[in-house]
Amino acid sequence: MFRSIVFNRWFPFVDLGLALLVGALWMKGGARFGWVILILALLPWGMRVTVHQPAFRRTRLDWPLLLFLFAAVLGMWTAVNFGMAAEKFWLIVGSIVLFYALAGQSRRDVWLVAAVLGVVAAGIAGYFLLSNDWGAPTADYFGPIRSVGLLLMRVRPSLPLPIFHPNKVAGMLVILIPFILASAFYTWQKRWWNWLLLALACGGLAALGLLLTGSIGAWLALAAGLGVWLLWEVSGFVSRKAAGSQTAVFLALLVGGVVVGVVAIGLAVGRVTAVNQSLAQRSDLLRQTMYLIDDFSIIGGGLASFPPLYSEYIRVIPFFFVLYSNLFLDVWLELSLVGLLILLLLMGLSFWLLYTSRIDSVEGVSALSEKNGKRHRQRKPWTRRELYLFRWAAFVSILVMALHGLTDDALYGGQGTPFLFLGMGMAVVVSRRRSRRKPVITWTRRKFWVGGTAVLIALVLGLLFHRPLLARWYANVGAGQMARVDLAVWPSNNWGGFHSEMAYEPAMQQFNQALTYDPDNRTAQHRLGLIAMKTGDYATAVSQLETAYRLSPDHRGIRKSLGYSYVWLGEFDQALDILTPISELPMEMAGFQAWWINRDQPELSDNAEKMGAIFIDSVKSSQ
Repeated sequence: MFRSIVFNRWFPFVDLGLALLVGALWMKGGARFGWVILILALLPWGMRVTVHQPAFRRTRLDWPLLLFLFAAVLGMWTAVNFGMAAEKFWLIVGSIVLFYALAGQSRRDVWLVAAVLGVVAAGIAGYFLLSNDWGAPTADYFGPIRSVGLLLMRVRPSLPLPIFHPNKVAGMLVILIPFILASAFYTWQKRWWNWLLLALACGGLAALGLLLTGSIGAWLALAAGLGVWLLWEVSGFVSRKAAGSQTAVFLALLVGGVVVGVVAIGLAVGRVTAVNQSLAQRSDLLRQTMYLIDDFSIIGGGLASFPPLYSEYIRVIPFFFVLYSNLFLDVWLELSLVGLLILLLLMGLSFWLLYTSRIDSVEGVSALSEKNGKRHRQRKPWTRRELYLFRWAAFVSILVMALHGLTDDALYGGQGTPFLFLGMGMAVVVSRRRSRRKPVITWTRRKFWVGGTAVLIALVLGLLFHRPLLARWYANVGAGQMARVDLAVWPSNNWGGFHSEMAYEPAMQQFNQALTYDPDNRTAQHRLGLIAMKTGDYATAVSQLETAYRLSPDHRGIRKSLGYSYVWLGEFDQALDILTPISELPMEMAGFQAWWINRDQPELSDNAEKMGAIFIDSVKSSQ
């Protein structure tokens, strides 16, 4: 019975449906039912094994995916909060399961797979339209978008649905919309009107959802990706008319498009305040995140660590705060440089597979050739228009993911993680070759072990003979130990969480060891100053934090911690010089007044009140 099911044409679609289902369950249930959901996800794999078939279809990206999964396992071990890390881990597993469900599809059914993805996009957009709150106090929408959203809220049914962040929804939609467009073009060419209506309906709903997310970064990323596709089509038309090289024409048009885009963004920055502020916020986020990456440069901060680490050590607050994020920086921080390189390798190999299997837009057209003095008609190897359309759709999907990842993290930092490898899975399907020639990219066990051993030896030698690198190792280990103490319960949403010096003893040993190898290790100086501050030794805190501030004067967390230590010592002039850029200071000083009273520290409460007044007077005088 299993054999007839496994070899049925529709069995790969059952696999795909289960992969989408388990991804949704992991989004909803997190780590509570991780193993149970995994059994459901691997059910098609087990059925294939019972009929003596491979559990999944091997691809040219298997080894990089395995390495990324291994990095995620290590990320659970180094995580600052195991519960949050477990939820993130299962979402990553869901992305790999979906990748193999897509990779196992037949090329003849690519258009059907695209139709399924269109329905998924419509479902995501519909959920967003039924659940989002455009009137929330923290919501930041353009006036017309807010007006349309509020109107929709008045006419839609009231359902108790969890709310997804609009930027996360936008990130999922922009990687699915290219497949909807390809499906619409294909069904229109085939004159399959019912399928065309389905594609148009899904595309319309997805476009409405994307519009109402208000995500400018997603809009621009999708426009750029589709623009590249359009330029290729235009370059083909121009090259046929002018008898030139399509690649040369395309590159010329692409350079021109980039220049126009840069000029347009420059004009917008100069004239549109919202754009200028958004770019400034993203630039500041990038600089501050790089400091965190430096703290965890060797083994990473662990899965799901970006929000708590950024809030605790950059913003120095006990609750969640991140306006924007970045896909690549998040992976770099949580899984170290190794994880980032693996992700970039996966994306690069996917582009390479699409490039090496490319076919022209005039595929299937007969061409004349000479043979034995006679003219014969030859057909190009690939004769199905869907391969051309869906190769470009996969290319645009991955490109849009990369571009949007520069401004937000929808596909690694939240509910969209199961779609992380979606474009790459489609790239594998549409670039698959019928011939038995050796694949363009091959991975062998021998190459894997040789490469891994070489990297390990290089790392060990670096740690043994390069003192600053050895200092980084100890500082990285200590930063992880300290974070597990500070963030054991996060977010706490109150100013508690101070611990005894004994709780920080293992981390302090690592930091002191780091300083023996490199006295200018900023991470060790900063964290030792924080520990002194958290244990009430403000004089020592100032001494350590001043050194760290000298090494990294732009580090917001160091600046704020040093300034607050000056406040608790009653040195208000020094504190004012340091804390001038910290806009939330008056509000926090007001909170600290009551917080210190509750801990029987009236002098520190008075210092908080005085500092708040001094700061407000300074701001008024500067205006």
